[in-house]
Amino acid sequence: PVKIFSFVVAEFWLPQEFKVREVLEHGWLQCSQVGFKKLDEVSSENKVFLQRDTNSHSFKKEYGYVDQSIVSEWFTVIKSQKDNLFIGAVTTADQYSQVYIKEIDGKVFVRVTCQYDGLTLNPGQVVKSEKIFLSIGEENKIKKEFALSLAKHMNVKRVMPPIKAMCNSYYWHGNKIDEKLINNELDAIENLPERLKLDYFQIDAGFTKYFGDWLDYKVRFPCGFEPIVKRIRELGYKPAIWLSPFAISPRTKLHDYHPSWFLKDGFKKHFEGRLSSPFDEMSSVLDLEVLDPTNMEVKNYLKMVVKHFKDLGFEYFKIDFMYPVSSAQGYSKPVTRAQALREGIQTIRDALGDDIPLLSCITQISPLVGLVDYVRTGIDTLNPFVCGLPVVDTLVNDFMLEKNLAESEERLFLNGIVWRADPDMLIFRDGTGIDEEIIKKHKNLAKENKMSLWIGDSIYKMSKENKAKVLKFFND
Repeated sequence: PVKIFSFVVAEFWLPQEFKVREVLEHGWLQCSQVGFKKLDEVSSENKVFLQRDTNSHSFKKEYGYVDQSIVSEWFTVIKSQKDNLFIGAVTTADQYSQVYIKEIDGKVFVRVTCQYDGLTLNPGQVVKSEKIFLSIGEENKIKKEFALSLAKHMNVKRVMPPIKAMCNSYYWHGNKIDEKLINNELDAIENLPERLKLDYFQIDAGFTKYFGDWLDYKVRFPCGFEPIVKRIRELGYKPAIWLSPFAISPRTKLHDYHPSWFLKDGFKKHFEGRLSSPFDEMSSVLDLEVLDPTNMEVKNYLKMVVKHFKDLGFEYFKIDFMYPVSSAQGYSKPVTRAQALREGIQTIRDALGDDIPLLSCITQISPLVGLVDYVRTGIDTLNPFVCGLPVVDTLVNDFMLEKNLAESEERLFLNGIVWRADPDMLIFRDGTGIDEEIIKKHKNLAKENKMSLWIGDSIYKMSKENKAKVLKFFND
C-alpha cells in the first residue's frame, strides 16, 4: 500500500524567450482572491481570518508546494510580452488541481499537481490524476478553448438561459424572514404601476430559526409555504428556495438527534465549519458544523428535504455554504475532498431531477461542473449590517462590490459554455454607501454578458424613484 498526497502531473521550465509579465492567481472558492500578480508577489495562506478562502493542502510540502511561489487553484494564465499560456484541469470530479509558478535564478519554474488527500492506494488498485489542459496563444482564444474542453470532458449537457429574479431576506433584512415580510413584498410588487418582469421569486435564508431544521418553518410561516407558493404563481412568477445543505447550526434538533452524521475534527467532537475568524467557535450564533455528504443516512435526509420543498412547488433551488465539506476530512468512506463535495451535490441533483435549476453559492466550484446550472462567481455584493453606518458602509461595501466585479470578470469566459454565471444581487436602493459608478459597472457587466439579473432589495421599503429604476432595468 502507498499513501498518496498529490500527483505531480507536470513540471517544467518556461523557455527564456517567454518573458513572463504577470500570472493569474485563481483562488479556491468562488469568493476567494482572483487576479494577476507579478512573479515576485507570492501567494500566502490565510491562517487566521477567512481560512475558508485558501486550500491549506496547497501550502504543504508533501502535497507538492513550491516554496515562495504563486499558487493558482484549478487554472491559471501566464502572460508574456507576446503570447499567453493557459494551464488548467479539464476534469474536476475527483481532485483539486494546482499550478505553482516561481522564478528561480532568472528562469520560471511551473509545477502542476492534483491532490489525492493522503488516501491509500492498495496493490492492484488504479487511480488517475485529473486531465490537464495546456495551450499557448491569444488570451480570449485559449480561455474559450479551455472552457469548451472542460464542458466536453465533464459532460455538461446544458447551459441554462440567464434569469431575472428577486431574493428575499439577507440583503435587506438579514437571516430572518416571516410570512408577513414576504406578503408585504408580494403586495408591493402587485401594486407597482406595471408588472415587474421576473422569472423567479426566491425565499432566502431565515425561514427557519436555525440552519438545518429545514422543515421547522411553521414558526415563522404559520400557514406553511403553500399559500405563499400559490400567491407567487398567481403573480406570474416561479417560486424558489434557499438551503444550506451541509453547514448546520449546532443548536438544531438535527444536531441533537444525529450527532454521528457530522464530520469530526481530530480529538474534537465536531468540525467547526465557518472558518471565517478565530471567534467562530466562541459563539453558538456563528458556529457551523458540517454534515458528512458521503454518509448514506445524511444522503437520505437531504433527499427527503429536497423532495419536500420540490413537492411544495418550488422550482429553483439555491444551495449555499458548501465550502466546509472540503475543509474537513474523515468522511464515512475513503474519498478525496473534491469527491465528497461532488457526491453531496450529486445527491441534491438526483433528488431534484434534471428539470429544476440549481444555483451554487459560497463553495469550491471546480467539482460542481456539470451538476449545477447557475454559479455565483464572486463574493457577496454587500454587507447589509453596515449599510447606513457613515464611512464604514462605503469602505466595506465598495471593497466587496469591486472584489465581486474582479472575480466575476476573470471567470466570465466560463459563462454560457460551462454554466450560467451569477454576479449576485444588483443594487437599486439608497443607503448602501457604494459608489454609483461601481453599481453601474456591476449592472452593465451582468446585462451585457447575459448573466443572471437579481434584485436583493425590498420593494416594500423602496422609494417611488427607486421602484421606477427597478421597473426600467428589468422591463426594458
